[in-house]
Amino acid sequence: MKRIYFLTMLGMAFISCDQNEQSTESNSVAKEEIKILEFPSEQKMEQRIDEIVAIKAESQKIALDNFNKLETLKGLNVGSSKTNDVGIEKQNEAIVSSLKVYHGLVLSNIYALRKQLNFTSIQSIADEINSLKLIDPDKATSLFKTYEKLLVTDPKIGRVISVFDERTSNVLNVNGDMLINSKKLDYKNYYYIPNNSTGKLVGYDNGVAGIVVNYNGVQIYYYAGREVHTNDLGVRFFRYATQLTSMALVPIGPGVSSTIEYPSTFIMDPSSVAGFVQTKSQFFSDYEFSYPFISGTGTFVRFVGGNKNTPYRPGGVIIKGTFITNVGGVSKETSCDFKQYYD
Repeated sequence: MKRIYFLTMLGMAFISCDQNEQSTESNSVAKEEIKILEFPSEQKMEQRIDEIVAIKAESQKIALDNFNKLETLKGLNVGSSKTNDVGIEKQNEAIVSSLKVYHGLVLSNIYALRKQLNFTSIQSIADEINSLKLIDPDKATSLFKTYEKLLVTDPKIGRVISVFDERTSNVLNVNGDMLINSKKLDYKNYYYIPNNSTGKLVGYDNGVAGIVVNYNGVQIYYYAGREVHTNDLGVRFFRYATQLTSMALVPIGPGVSSTIEYPSTFIMDPSSVAGFVQTKSQFFSDYEFSYPFISGTGTFVRFVGGNKNTPYRPGGVIIKGTFITNVGGVSKETSCDFKQYYD
């Protein structure tokens, strides 16, 4: 009993600390001078983005490891039937309680990165809102309204994202500004607009996205597309990517639910790939190359290939694998064998 009480207090401490810290961090953006990052070249900008992306990836791993340790200490490890055997209402309560701890850890990492960089990006605000949707929905709504000119809700996944591509958003301030050689970034190369009717990503990215499986409230989404980069000579090149993202519709209040990032284990068959073709190729053309949908753990797993000078588009995806979640002692598992082709 003492151990359970201690762990409950520990989980509450994570959330309480993060809410207080969140209030301080968000308010500081409005009160202090908004910093603008400046780079001598686009290559230096790209290098800085790579550094930030790497830090965030490691932070996600640490948050997930710490969360899993807390779950295990509470006897809620994978395969536990402690919560699976109770009713849906109790399961939802257990899931929400554990998810709040997880997203409390995520928020701590977000605020730690801001302090480390001495900078708040528009992507950091989007990341913050996605965790606050569960922990403090009112604050999440308020933040979204404050920066609504630069934020949208992805119509497919339900995540709050920047109107710019996610990579570049990591170095744009909360006004969407950044300087290269004393000049503002040419935003048209980095703009992102999700198409509500088709689900395709138009603009900079020319990617595709959709849902792979929907099971017991958990949705797994796929994405295949490209990142646009520019070297110091102003020449554009591309990196092609695949991603799987785990989300769940979670009750956040009486009669109110929200789509929340949900940690999962992705176990992918080697045949899971996205095939890319020339941008003007005919339907069912042979793929020029393909990249895998990779295995991993977290709220998403992403693969990014090397530099290519030619613009390609996704011609199709094959996704075969097993997805496992265990939050609050509620274990969920499903498999899929999904194929989708694009003209």
